[in-house]
Amino acid sequence: MGKSTFAERLNAIIQEQNIRQIDLCKKTGIGKSAMSQYLRGSFAPKQQKLYDLAEALNVSEAWLMGYDVPRERKIVTSSESDDADSFYFTIHDNSMRDAFIPSGAVVLVHKHPYRASAETPYESGQIVCFSYKDSPDQLRVLYLKDDSVVLVAASPDISAFPPVVCTKSDLSDGTLQIKGVASRIIINL
Repeated sequence: MGKSTFAERLNAIIQEQNIRQIDLCKKTGIGKSAMSQYLRGSFAPKQQKLYDLAEALNVSEAWLMGYDVPRERKIVTSSESDDADSFYFTIHDNSMRDAFIPSGAVVLVHKHPYRASAETPYESGQIVCFSYKDSPDQLRVLYLKDDSVVLVAASPDISAFPPVVCTKSDLSDGTLQIKGVASRIIINL
């Protein structure tokens, strides 16, 4: 598999789906110059850009890179999880890389909904899936101390992934929603 194979497949899927290069750039956040180089076969994208392209074009990353695999993008759904009390979540950034959860990994999350009337079902040090103020779901390491709830990325890049600091009342009023505890990861090689 060479870089020209990636370029051929990228060009073919763009033509097939009748997508303009500029629209794909906007959808993926990839610059026009880099996209032109991908389409010419000058170089292939790094992992995150490949993931962004495959997701935007609804094809598998391996197929886009030229491997002889099904073209369809495999979407893991909650119905495929081990039981009804769990779901799968795909991480889309490197915020948990020091916990060995890279971007693109699929994480099995066991649901443990917070109820104000009960004891918090979480413990400090657990990796949890959460949303804060209507943000997309994220993974972070949970720390509890007195009334404080702190969610910290497993990454040294604090500026890109700042800690989320809340109070337990934020759990009660829905500002902070902890969806569950991460228990297993699936990483495609």
